[in-house]
Amino acid sequence: MVLFRPASPVEGTAMPESTIPIRAAFFRPWPGTIPAPLDLTGEELREHGAVGLSGLVSRQSVLTAARALTTGLRQHRDADRDGLTAIQDTGRHPGRIGYAGLGRTPLSLHTDGTHDPSPPRLLILACLRPGQAGGRTVLADGSAVLRELLALRPEAAAALTAARAAYFGGPDGRFSPVLEQTASGAWRIQLRQDELARFAPDTQPHLAVLRQLISSQSMSVTLGPGQAVVLDNHRVLHGRTGFTGRRLLLRALGDAHPHLRLGHGFMLPVSSPR
Repeated sequence: MVLFRPASPVEGTAMPESTIPIRAAFFRPWPGTIPAPLDLTGEELREHGAVGLSGLVSRQSVLTAARALTTGLRQHRDADRDGLTAIQDTGRHPGRIGYAGLGRTPLSLHTDGTHDPSPPRLLILACLRPGQAGGRTVLADGSAVLRELLALRPEAAAALTAARAAYFGGPDGRFSPVLEQTASGAWRIQLRQDELARFAPDTQPHLAVLRQLISSQSMSVTLGPGQAVVLDNHRVLHGRTGFTGRRLLLRALGDAHPHLRLGHGFMLPVSSPR
């Protein structure tokens, strides 16, 4: 059985102690010549914030899936001309701030595109080649974190929803809430935990409990060749454990296709990824 597994402490990512099995139907086959079942994919994303795909064995198949699930790929600093970004150890970026994804060290759980006032809604991570060891993809359901905060630490939730709770990015960055409720009542989470994240004095006392709850909701899975995760980037935080070998993932970022019916965020209550 494919499992979400806790990450090893030596790989630098805090994980729960127990092993949580992934839902049996998490990975859905992706036929390369048949249109995607957008209704089923959308249902999974609305309910769980994440869905797995299998059969994405080439760059073209990843691109086909990404174009079917989004209204168009968002361009990224590190993307190639087709909009896909190769996530691998380039050997050229050790120690460079903002480039940790192009190395082999652990990545803390985060939202992609926090520098953007409207981060891309969908994130697709597809494995073309796993590493020799490590490199598990780590996920945390922000809706579960929010439910716990609202129930147990409402003062922390209030601080994290402040308009200037955090500053993400360098000189051209922006202030942002960590947890944001939209006019429709839906929520979204925006977070990074590296050198390009700074937090307001009123927010800082609550970071420890936030990180504790994120850790308690974290799960990990090792993607095999052709397997991918599709994430609601406004809900599910993602990261990775450190790895060895020539691990290669392709990343696609984009706004969700209307047929997925994701709305403007996630609503409470919802169930967590399993």
